[in-house]
Amino acid sequence: MLFAAGTHRFLAHEPSMKVVALTFDDGPHPIYTPKVLEILRRYKVKATFFLIGERVERFPQIARMIVSEGHEVGNHTYSHPNNLPKENWDEIRLEIEKCSKAIERVTGVRPKFFRPPKGFLNYKVLTLAQLEGYTLVFWTVSADHKDAPNPKAMAKRVLKLVHPGAIILMHDGRIPSRWKDVKALPLIIKGLRKQGYKFVTVSELFKRSDIVLGRKRSS
Repeated sequence: MLFAAGTHRFLAHEPSMKVVALTFDDGPHPIYTPKVLEILRRYKVKATFFLIGERVERFPQIARMIVSEGHEVGNHTYSHPNNLPKENWDEIRLEIEKCSKAIERVTGVRPKFFRPPKGFLNYKVLTLAQLEGYTLVFWTVSADHKDAPNPKAMAKRVLKLVHPGAIILMHDGRIPSRWKDVKALPLIIKGLRKQGYKFVTVSELFKRSDIVLGRKRSS
């Protein structure tokens, strides 16, 4: 799911070819992110990482590794609040600004995409993202789900729900269970390739897509 800053409309993407975007939230992590990067390197896949600013500052070498290996980075707030929409205007603005500044200071890249923690969104978050010129990027398929308790089930869920233009949500940080994402990743890559899918970054996905305006989001 994509909500583009400056529109007030959902944008659905219908690529002319079978492409998907792998995205990873909550990194960088000193254990899981390097393992994810090694798998992506092995299969020659580029992905988009939505980074937490505080963790970028704690693990700058890993953040730089993500960028140096050709992956895309996005803003996932500075501290990953449990419920960003409940924060006041100044706190929301600070979470977004501090994250982008940390990412740019460490990697040299200014993110243009923003994904709020847990996908929680309201008019305050949307308005501030619009004012700063970000594109809000959500997802259409999540590997992490209560109905997928292990790596094999996670991969099966993605392979069942995937469609051309899908944005796949995975995680590489914050909690110990992310080892499951690491184990599921090769299964997902191999399974999707068997179905004829190619992997692109979020930016590449949007460039390849025919944008179709959808209905307005209700608040």
